[in-house]
Amino acid sequence: MAAEYGALLTPTSSGRRFKANLVVVLAVAATAIALVPLASVFLFLITRAVGVLGPDFLLQDPPGDLSAAGGGIRNAIAGTLEMTALATLIAAPLGILIAIFDTEVGGRLATGTRFFIDVMVALPSIVIGIFVYSLIVVAQGHFSGFAGSVALAAIMLPVIVVSTEEMLRLIPRPISEGARALGLSRWRTYASVFLPTAVSGIFTGLLLAVSRAIGETAPLLFTALGNNFFSTDMNEPMQGLPLLIYRNALNSAFPAARDRAMGAALVLVLIVLAFNLLGRWLVSRRKPGRSTGR
Repeated sequence: MAAEYGALLTPTSSGRRFKANLVVVLAVAATAIALVPLASVFLFLITRAVGVLGPDFLLQDPPGDLSAAGGGIRNAIAGTLEMTALATLIAAPLGILIAIFDTEVGGRLATGTRFFIDVMVALPSIVIGIFVYSLIVVAQGHFSGFAGSVALAAIMLPVIVVSTEEMLRLIPRPISEGARALGLSRWRTYASVFLPTAVSGIFTGLLLAVSRAIGETAPLLFTALGNNFFSTDMNEPMQGLPLLIYRNALNSAFPAARDRAMGAALVLVLIVLAFNLLGRWLVSRRKPGRSTGR
């Protein structure tokens, strides 16, 4: 059957075959060009930071003096994961609910909500940081990891809403009509039919949101501030990998600070890569027709 469909899709004339091959060549070339900057950055970080990475670098906290040799980035790794996890817990359910409201309810309120989300997409991250600073940091009287998580959640929210809404709109309406014909309520239709159908696209959008937020520096400068010590208290200033990279890069005249910044940058890239690979693997296991082994 696949061979028959392949034969039907094969261009019949030489002119059409040339155009089809040309499109393929251009697509491959465009992909290669797009991968050049990514590969260049990755190779640059590997050549500059591979000698820095090691157990001590990952399991020790940085020295108080940025010019001092030794130390690691343990507190920054923990802080980044903690703030990003809390931001995801805040933004993911809220973003999915907003997307469901926009697609199912509609009306002027949904239109206004979508306009507000579109404006948030275009907002510079530093503006969000200043807003959260005025809203939370000033009210608390001190910087905190919680304020950093709220800032990251505000950055993630529009990405999650837009991607989820687009995936829900791609679901054929007959599926909803069939669910209603079976007597399912509106919320049960979304919980049992729509969300499971669109879960791969929603998860991909969530990964994009996490990948964007995990590398943000400006919002954390106004909210989490940074900390030279290991801390899990979200009510206290907290270090993050972007903050550590920024502060050490500013002191790149010192070899120790420069190496620490390069090593932290490589770790941040590897964390984002790991999240994306894990997400792709989880999504592939949810594809229709795939055996779960049960």
